Amino acid sequence: MMRIFDRTRRARLLVVLLLTAALVLVTIDFRSKGDGPLDAIGRGIMTVVGPLQDGVSRLVRPIGDFFSGFTQVGTLKEQIRTLQEQNAQLQQRERQVTDIARENEQLRKLLGLSDRLNLKTVTARVTGVGPSNFEHTVFIDRGTANGVRKDMPVVAGAGLVGRVVQVSQRTARVLLLVDPSSAVASRIASNGETGVAEGTGGDELRFDLFDAEAVVTVGDEVVTSGYEGGVYPPGIPIGTVARVQPRGNALARRAFVTTFVDFSSLDFLLIVVGQEAAK
Repeated sequence: MMRIFDRTRRARLLVVLLLTAALVLVTIDFRSKGDGPLDAIGRGIMTVVGPLQDGVSRLVRPIGDFFSGFTQVGTLKEQIRTLQEQNAQLQQRERQVTDIARENEQLRKLLGLSDRLNLKTVTARVTGVGPSNFEHTVFIDRGTANGVRKDMPVVAGAGLVGRVVQVSQRTARVLLLVDPSSAVASRIASNGETGVAEGTGGDELRFDLFDAEAVVTVGDEVVTSGYEGGVYPPGIPIGTVARVQPRGNALARRAFVTTFVDFSSLDFLLIVVGQEAAK
């Protein structure tokens, strides 16, 4: 019984001593205005704890940034979608500007050719290509209502395209120069040697000169010769001589001509309805 009493008394005494020591330390630290022993102890603790805290912060920060970015995925996707839409719109506008510039260049060349050759013309636009693989034709958006008639020549800014072979009130069909059934009275611009340029269905025209001894060289320009009652006015550019066959026993000299017109990209055309009086 005495032992239990002594233990209880010692415990109470220990509590009292601890409380007293705490009060004394607090009082001393308060009166020291930041220079007391508790402050020194605190600084010591911070010296040890500070680097540990900084290390933990460096370790945890990437994790926090990851989860912060994860919560913004929806916003980032929306921004990406908006930027993609804006980029698509800019590309579309760029294509439109490029297409308009190309059309303006074609029209400028058309007007230049018409003025140079004193031609009366009607402007038309290609609306489609012929449905058959056995003929090279295109459809245009002009017809009899616009003064278009069968066999009228058709030109592009670079030169001769062909002739009208079928016409209705608002549309017409044009037989292209490269069609195998097409034939044009032609001459070499530099020396006047004449012949007939015929379509081959490919990229070249077959040019048979009437004189078997005619002088013809690669690079010579070929134009329409024109004759009384003919379909094509004289001087319309056709193309340049690409190659010449060796002389033989044939009655004509044969060469092959690359056309000025790119028949794979026809857009605006001129139908020749007559010629202006010479100025």
